[in-house]
Amino acid sequence: MRIHRNRPRPPHHAASRVVFGLGVIGIGLLALLDNLNVFGMPLLRTFWPLILVLLGLARLIRPCHSGSWLLGVGLMLLGGLLTARNLGYANFNMRDWWPVFIILIGLSILARGLFPRQRRQAGFQSSTLEHGERVDIDASFSAINQRCDSRSFKGGRIASTFGGVELDLTQAVIDGTEAHLEVSAHFSGIELRVPREWLVVIEASSTFGGVEDKTVPPMNPGPRLVVRGEVMFGGVEIKN
Repeated sequence: MRIHRNRPRPPHHAASRVVFGLGVIGIGLLALLDNLNVFGMPLLRTFWPLILVLLGLARLIRPCHSGSWLLGVGLMLLGGLLTARNLGYANFNMRDWWPVFIILIGLSILARGLFPRQRRQAGFQSSTLEHGERVDIDASFSAINQRCDSRSFKGGRIASTFGGVELDLTQAVIDGTEAHLEVSAHFSGIELRVPREWLVVIEASSTFGGVEDKTVPPMNPGPRLVVRGEVMFGGVEIKN
């Protein structure tokens, strides 16, 4: 059984923060490789427009309003064309084509005016309430907010690619002494909230990412939540 509710609070932009963080990491890596002279070409000067592609992707993942996809597509197109020009594959002159992006911005503003309801609802986030003993979440290029209040929670799985997931387990009760949660986060952010009496055990591996346990260790350790899986260019945060 699922109950859908709208909560009037700003959405957690986990996916957008991951994309922005990747952009910052990318700039640092390109600058480092340039300083070490690993390649025979200036990487930062050549590939910096890919940051625009990441920003456009963030707009598509977490649209702020009905016209966000236009800005996202425009940024990705601009970044791709500038990168192709830097590599010598395209003859693209910004001096000739910059009015196109002004037109895209105008279309975005127009879409926000034509669809005001979507804009008003931008501050709301859809929340799903689950009662099952296992969670099964897939978030690809999307954001999911879910709560579970199972009285016999056994674990489950979370898979996210270019997305964001919030899972609230503060009302759940582990069936027995231990529950296992498999996570797979690729270019994504996952946030878990657990009860204060749970002991969190992390057995997940990470590549250019991390799993951070911000919970307060219980005075009298109760049931254990074992978090396993893989995190690549993303992050998992666990807190009470």
